[in-house]
Amino acid sequence: MTYKTSTISYDNRARFFWFLIITALGLALIQIVAVGATTRNIAARQILEKEVLEATAQTGVLEFTYIGLKNQVNIGIARERGYKESKNPVYVSRVAPDSLGTFTLNR
Repeated sequence: MTYKTSTISYDNRARFFWFLIITALGLALIQIVAVGATTRNIAARQILEKEVLEATAQTGVLEFTYIGLKNQVNIGIARERGYKESKNPVYVSRVAPDSLGTFTLNR
């Protein structure tokens, strides 16, 4: 029975140790960068959510203003501004459903 032995030299152990140290430092650096990017993205998202809420509120105010102004318009104001009722109104309507995508001008 013969036994085969192998020895690990000091140089190989030192290289392996430094490889592990550099790998650990590299992974730690990647972790730090990833946490920083996540933090920045969360902060940016909160800012955007706040801006969306403000825009939504402003849109609601503008819609109510529009409805209020629209309800104030009547035939008297239109005549005052120079508009006249048309004897032959012109409008666009869809033709029968069998010819989809076409429009006609009715006079």
